[in-house]
Amino acid sequence: MKHEVYRITAGQPGLVNGFAKKLTEGNPDKNPLTYNDYLRVEDWYLTEAIDKNFENILKIAKEERTFLERLLFTEDKIPFKIDRPSIKLLHTNGLIKKDKDGMVTFWVPFYKKRLYDAFYPYTNGEQGELAGDIYAPDFILKNGDLNIDKLISFYKDYVKRRGFKVFLEKDEQGNYKSIKESALLYSFETFITAVMMEMKGKIYREADTGLGKSDLVINYGGKEILFEAKIYYSFSKFTDGKKQLAYYCKSLGLDKGIYLVFIKSGKNYPEAVKEQIETIDGVMILTYLVEYDDTKW
Repeated sequence: MKHEVYRITAGQPGLVNGFAKKLTEGNPDKNPLTYNDYLRVEDWYLTEAIDKNFENILKIAKEERTFLERLLFTEDKIPFKIDRPSIKLLHTNGLIKKDKDGMVTFWVPFYKKRLYDAFYPYTNGEQGELAGDIYAPDFILKNGDLNIDKLISFYKDYVKRRGFKVFLEKDEQGNYKSIKESALLYSFETFITAVMMEMKGKIYREADTGLGKSDLVINYGGKEILFEAKIYYSFSKFTDGKKQLAYYCKSLGLDKGIYLVFIKSGKNYPEAVKEQIETIDGVMILTYLVEYDDTKW
């Protein structure tokens, strides 16, 4: 419990105190507090709480949207140089910091999660579009578990039918104001959220501070599975991602992880870049590839 609070707040005193206050006030007679108690507080902070510090950060973030979306949706390594105006502005306001390799990274996972939601194109109506096509029993195996193969196959069909352009936000002049990579990750999050709503499951984003990927924990039938969606940039990053996913799974006490990787169509990839099931450090990793054509945006 304490570890989770520290992880999402990065130990920021104001946020730590806020989480602790909400946990204790919401569970006055409960001892010990559980992980589910924490998740309810996290959900409140992410979806309901009006945090003055974040409101100030969001105003600045909108001015530096392209820069921040590179951090949220790509694996670009940006050297931390304090004299770069955008870096100085975001660092002094507590949003980014220098990592151990001298690169820019997010400082507080809570702020990263809120930004991810703040930039999401809620007005596109895709979740409602999806809901009408989802028949929940199709995604359930006879033993009650999720049918992952069927789930991902359905998503691939959806991508072929709808593409990704709908997930790119436009400004008042009709120009796109979000980067292409954001559309890929938002597409999968919208899809899996729509499915879980139809199946009465739960979904939450993991408090990881890594760049260029989305980690979602699905809870269905009392079982949890970690989904990681990311974009293919290189073979080394592709293979490292599997190891990182296995590590995250073990840290959460999970024995299975889903590795969803977006790859550009029409390119030649190493033979090892394929869909497969592997066991890495005792964790079953299921890799799925989703093609996209970046010439058809």
